[in-house]
Amino acid sequence: MWKHPLTWVGLFLLIALVAVWDYSPEDLLRAPPETQARFPQAFMIASETRRYDPEGQLQYRMLSARADHFQHLPNRSSPRDYSLIQAPDVTVFGEDALPWQLTARLGRSDATGETLVFTGDVRAWQQNANGITDITTPELQVEPNRQFAQTDKAVTMRSPQGRHDAVGMRADLAEDHIELLSEVRGTYEPPQGN
Repeated sequence: MWKHPLTWVGLFLLIALVAVWDYSPEDLLRAPPETQARFPQAFMIASETRRYDPEGQLQYRMLSARADHFQHLPNRSSPRDYSLIQAPDVTVFGEDALPWQLTARLGRSDATGETLVFTGDVRAWQQNANGITDITTPELQVEPNRQFAQTDKAVTMRSPQGRHDAVGMRADLAEDHIELLSEVRGTYEPPQGN
């Protein structure tokens, strides 16, 4: 009796029918409700974070209006923990380069703090002898310990020498190296000689 394949298919269909008997199609398609509201495990107001390299040189400084830390498991840390940062303002200091400023309306940090994702009016700029290099994008992933930033979103870069629009960017902030990845269009105006 159990050796025939149709017997197994029929048994499986019977079990499936019994399992969903009490559910309407709307119940099966509806997303599960949140079991509880998410409240931060901890929060900071008007915070300042500094990171130094092994030689004691300041790598970056981050200011924020408020930071809320959410812990996935109530009694211990986990890789799913995260922090939401309101109005992050990061200054990245390179060894031989001028500092970069990065700001946004909101930031999200992973559990380790190694990666920050800035969203909403993201701006990165650097003041140098020729003027300001200013980069805007809707989203920017920042790795402050590596002094690195990247995005796959639209980017606009303005400087005294012109304007460039692109999709995607990688920036080594410590080395002042910026790579625009695709669909790059721009204007360049060479500096005027005296």
